[in-house]
Amino acid sequence: MKYMDTLKKAREAELCVQTELEHIERLHRIMKTSGKSQRYAEEIAEKLARLEAELNDSIDRTVDIKRGALSVLSALEGYERAVIYRYYILGEDWRTISEKMYLSERQVYYYRKSAIKKLEDKYNKNNRGELWRSEQESRN
Repeated sequence: MKYMDTLKKAREAELCVQTELEHIERLHRIMKTSGKSQRYAEEIAEKLARLEAELNDSIDRTVDIKRGALSVLSALEGYERAVIYRYYILGEDWRTISEKMYLSERQVYYYRKSAIKKLEDKYNKNNRGELWRSEQESRN
């Protein structure tokens, strides 16, 4: 598998886990605030138990996928690694990364571009530009 596929799968898995977790949190809130019958609360509790089991399975798969992505990121250091880590491993968007790292968005994009070049040099010497193109596609 290409290194970019590894990074993309890590991001996708993280975003899926975040979505499942949000859904479970919503159901917990509904169950707590529901003025409906005991039967309704029991149905929600059963759904929650199933969803939580699925979430645990998703988390296990995500951890395995992220292990591969972290080995790709070992080629990077400093801000470059932090920016790519936050995007692919933590699933943050570029604006959030900028805010959390106290960088301008322009700086974030600079570090991203620099990191992509280093990853291309290390992992994909024959196919220059593939990662950059896929990054541009994901932004649009």
